[in-house]
Amino acid sequence: MVTGATDRGLLVLADGVQTAFAAGAVAELARAGTRWWRGAGAGLGAHVALLALLGEAVEAERRWRRQADLGCPLFRSRLAAVRERLGEAQGVSVALDAWALAGWLDDDALAEHLAPEMAAAPERLARTGAALTVAVEDLTAGRSAWVELAGVAAAEAGGILRAAAAFPGGWGPQVVPGGRWTGPVWGGVGAALGGGAPWAGDALAWDVVCGFPVPALARPALGGSLVELMQRRSEARAGAGVERWLAAGAGRELCIIAPDAAVWRAWSGRDAAEIGVEYPLPWERNGELTAGVLACGAAAAKLALGEGPRQG
Repeated sequence: MVTGATDRGLLVLADGVQTAFAAGAVAELARAGTRWWRGAGAGLGAHVALLALLGEAVEAERRWRRQADLGCPLFRSRLAAVRERLGEAQGVSVALDAWALAGWLDDDALAEHLAPEMAAAPERLARTGAALTVAVEDLTAGRSAWVELAGVAAAEAGGILRAAAAFPGGWGPQVVPGGRWTGPVWGGVGAALGGGAPWAGDALAWDVVCGFPVPALARPALGGSLVELMQRRSEARAGAGVERWLAAGAGRELCIIAPDAAVWRAWSGRDAAEIGVEYPLPWERNGELTAGVLACGAAAAKLALGEGPRQG
């Protein structure tokens, strides 16, 4: 049961479009009076965690609803972006170099989505008395870690948030300002697994909101593309990693909110709904499906709050 206690922590783990689930869930918890003073995030879920700590969880939900309404421009491919910039140029063909391609998705779309929070994030957190750690991986050093944003220069904090949102097969690694980085920095939910559970040493109750199923579910309709296979592996490993964290969290109140078969069927109203077939991988661009994932997150949070019976 989630309560409205003020001493709760919030962990949000989500990549790509699966972040819509997290945004819907966190907004529903906030509407019920839940507040957090400590947060952690990995993938694009770090952005949802930041907004929640700033008291703007409903704003995160609004942005994802707008993404759904517009057909998810956030997940525009690099190829589509180049073609848009070229316009109606005659006699020009565009092809991507698979050996040099750092990610399938367009970096400018990600920057636009994060822009309002790219400046002064540490100052805004300090004014609220909240603290946020973000999971990233320094690729050159080969290290993943939880990075505390308190005391970090605004430009570096913005770069950390952007790097955290970038995930394998989606957006490529980012260059982050600041002297601590030895090379490009990547994120995604996989970066969280190398740093251990973020609540180590804290005696808090935590709401753990995941955009992926925990435990991992079968994906019988999985395609064969490299990008899709990479994301499936990340999703499965993240689900297993969170299971381990929960099992090792004795003595703490840990409330997990994640998509599962029961909540997917309950939200959709279809007894035959198959989450393993219908639930999107992070890179998928589908406005209608994104709206459904957002609504499913809100429904899952209501169940955690005890406002409705869990079915099936």
